[in-house]
Amino acid sequence: MPQPLYRQVAEALRQKITSGDLPPGAQLPSEPELEKRYGVSRNTVRLALTALANEGLVESRQGRGTFVRDRITFTVLASAEEGGSAGHGKDAFVAAVTVHGRKAEQVDFRMEVRTASPEVAARLQVDEGSPVVVRRMRRLIDGRPWSIQESFYPMDVAEGTRLMSPTDIPYGTITEMARHGHTQVGYRDEVLSRMPTHTEAAFLGVGTGVPVLEMFRTAYSTERAIRLTINVYAGDSTQLAYEIGDVVAGQEAAQSTEAS
Repeated sequence: MPQPLYRQVAEALRQKITSGDLPPGAQLPSEPELEKRYGVSRNTVRLALTALANEGLVESRQGRGTFVRDRITFTVLASAEEGGSAGHGKDAFVAAVTVHGRKAEQVDFRMEVRTASPEVAARLQVDEGSPVVVRRMRRLIDGRPWSIQESFYPMDVAEGTRLMSPTDIPYGTITEMARHGHTQVGYRDEVLSRMPTHTEAAFLGVGTGVPVLEMFRTAYSTERAIRLTINVYAGDSTQLAYEIGDVVAGQEAAQSTEAS
C-alpha cells in the first residue's frame, strides 16, 4: 500500500537533510516551489513540513520560511559528568565540555527550600513533606540551551554550606559536600524517555514530536543518600555514554585507527 503523499514528500526532504544536500541552517524551498517540484497540493506540502518539524528536523521562522535545524549532538559521559569535581578547581560539567574545546555555561541559578514530594522522599530516604534544599540551573553549550538540572539535598546535608547560596560553586557541589563531611562514594542512575513539558520544550527548542531524556541520579555516602539530581536533555541532540572499568586501551586503539 503506497504511503500518503505528504509522507512521500516528507521522506524526500528528510533524505536531502540527512544526506547533507540540505545542511543545517539551509532554507527549504518555498511552499509554491515544493508544490511544483513534487506535483502536490499546498495542504500536502504543509502536512509534510509539519511532520518534519515534529521530528525536530526543521523549524519555521516567522516571515522568513522553513529552515533545517542546526542540531549539535553532545555525548554526555554520564559516568563522569556528575561524578564530582573534575580537578583543577573546575565543576565536572564545565570540565567535560571545555576539554572538547567548547564553551560551557550554567545560568539562571535558583535556590529554594521545598517539602519533599513522594518521589524525592523515596530516593533521598527522608520523610515525605520534610524540608529539602533545591538548586536549579540551566546549562548551555556554545551558547545553545542544552539541559535543565535540579538537585535536591536533605536539609541537614545542605545547612551551613554553600549549597544554601543561589550562586554557582565553581569547584562543584560534590566537593562542597565532602568539605562538610558528606563524601560521595557511589550513585544510582535511572534514565527514562518522555515527552517534554511546554516549558522544557520552549527552552530546549525541541519539536512537538521530540522526547526528552530524563536522568535521575541518586548519590550516596557510606551511610545514606545525600543528593538527588534530575537532568532533562533534548532527546534529539544528546547521547548518554558510560565507561565501566579500564577502557584506556580501547580508547587508544580507537584513536590510532582514526589517525591512520
